[in-house]
Amino acid sequence: MKLNKPWVIAFWFYLGIIIAIAVSAYLKVLPAKSSTIPFYDTIGHFVLIGFTAFLGHLALNKKSTSVLGISIPIAPIPIGILTLIEECLQNFSPHRTFDTTDLVANFCGIIFFTWLAQKVKIHQSSQK
Repeated sequence: MKLNKPWVIAFWFYLGIIIAIAVSAYLKVLPAKSSTIPFYDTIGHFVLIGFTAFLGHLALNKKSTSVLGISIPIAPIPIGILTLIEECLQNFSPHRTFDTTDLVANFCGIIFFTWLAQKVKIHQSSQK
């Protein structure tokens, strides 16, 4: 599988940011609720996780596989699985709680941003 190096670098850099945000939430560095911005947590899940799928899809040059004749992008699959695991692990944290709304926002973000990445024209290098 041929990777798109600039997008791979962007993906790993951004994944580091996502991991830092998740660790900060577990350590209770991030506020749980904000009274000034309604639904900021749900919007954050949609955008942050969705953009991870966006970068991953472009890093893998929009690689997909066929399941029952339906083309399924590869990058969003592990991102979705890890998102599900992380949300479920929140049940074991004293500072976090499992939230179905957050999980739905994550998956909606993954779907939307993968679709958006599909629309992006990426430069294919002539190097082999």
